[in-house]
Amino acid sequence: MFDFTRRDFLKSLFAGTAFASFGGMRLFGADEKKIVVPKLRIGVVSDVHIKLNATTTDMWEKTLRWYDAQGVDVVLVAGDIADTAQLEQLMKFSATWYKVFPNDKGADGRHVEKFFIQGNHDYVGWRYGANTEEKRKERFETSIMKDIKAAWDVCFHEEWQGIYKKVVKGYTFIGANWPHHVKIGEYMAAHKSEIDPALPFFYTQHPHPKNTCYGPWAWGHDNGASTKTFTEFPNAIVFTGHSHNPLSDEAGIWQDSFTSIGTASLRYIGHRRGRANGGEPGPVELKSPGVGNADQHGMLVTVFDDHINIKRRSFAFDESLGPDWTLPLPLGEKKPYEKAHRAQVARRKLPAFAEGAGEQIVIKENPAAGKLPAHIAVSFPSAVSGGMVFDYEIKAEIGDDHSEHEALGKPIYDVQPRRWTRRIFAPKYFMPLSKRPETATCFFGYTEIPLGENIRFAVTPMDAFGNRGKTIYSKISKFTKPAEPPKPAEPPKPAEKPAAK
Repeated sequence: MFDFTRRDFLKSLFAGTAFASFGGMRLFGADEKKIVVPKLRIGVVSDVHIKLNATTTDMWEKTLRWYDAQGVDVVLVAGDIADTAQLEQLMKFSATWYKVFPNDKGADGRHVEKFFIQGNHDYVGWRYGANTEEKRKERFETSIMKDIKAAWDVCFHEEWQGIYKKVVKGYTFIGANWPHHVKIGEYMAAHKSEIDPALPFFYTQHPHPKNTCYGPWAWGHDNGASTKTFTEFPNAIVFTGHSHNPLSDEAGIWQDSFTSIGTASLRYIGHRRGRANGGEPGPVELKSPGVGNADQHGMLVTVFDDHINIKRRSFAFDESLGPDWTLPLPLGEKKPYEKAHRAQVARRKLPAFAEGAGEQIVIKENPAAGKLPAHIAVSFPSAVSGGMVFDYEIKAEIGDDHSEHEALGKPIYDVQPRRWTRRIFAPKYFMPLSKRPETATCFFGYTEIPLGENIRFAVTPMDAFGNRGKTIYSKISKFTKPAEPPKPAEPPKPAEKPAAK
């Protein structure tokens, strides 16, 4: 069913990254014979969340082995290494690193630099899930933070610093451990002269810079200190985690005065807020089917003379999560991922339903049964044409007996408060295209729909920037309050015993 979109997707993927098929080299025409060799390769992940169970390092090891095969020069982890800040968790993480990169060397003998920072789980994770003071004290005694300098030395054989710097192949990396990222302004002011303005440099902290990637609504951004600081550094690329938002979210890369990129998670995926199937508490009486979080994401960043290529990878399925992101160099001169420009480009190719999709909308009434309260299920085909769908708006509209014969897109009756709207993520939107379901379903409770009226449902596909594709409409339905389920019969009262004589 995804044939058209998959071909379209692969076409755009190949157009931007043909060189990737040749081990990171870009081959030119037969008459040119020129091979461009990458300057630097970086593996980027975040939120590894190593626990204490036997399989906790499996995905981390799989990821490192793939990075080794790609010939990376450095692996960057943007925080939340140890799930509950336990030293044993950090040791499992480091043991896996040295299992794949003994003495910090790849399989071909090249040096591979490690660039790891702490997130909140590494700093105060010993408190998480410990609901008594006694338990917290016990956890702290075995935590990384009992003696962070000693823990870092024993695990990584290098000195721990709140904010630190490394240079790999001439490119600068700066990392701020939690909570030292709040001091990044002071650090950059003191070290500004050490930054080569002609080259990109890479900074990592755990929370997103405020009002950058994912927008002002993003959970997990900082207090604005990093945004203010890096406004003065157009050659900065900032990698951050914390929110676990997926790499399939096109709003995960942002450009303005600098470049900010969300790094997702190698443990589980998080979601933006405000969708009825996002798994968060809310006022609606009935949640729509959830989208889940079973995927693990990471990036391969390749630096060339004139551009930086960023591959987005699902490590769970070993597939791409979308066309590569490409940053022209020098940074700041061209900004293809500047928000307004990006949204404008996206509007040229809006997500769309296949022809006749409206006829395939299925409305099913479900009287109260089992664990779910009484509800109306609205199911429709996934939007698989045009641009990549991110979420859907489903709106119940009051109509008349002739509404289903009117031209699509003509409003029926859309005056507040006679409007009932849901917003849901596209099912499995965070997975590779081949793994996404063919249909989507949204639930409405009977108390949320005007009963006894002629109702049709309008379904609109939307991209990650809120751009709206063409709406499809269901046929007219009318709903009445479902019959109350019969109450269980009361057990018979025991016969009264005769009074004792």
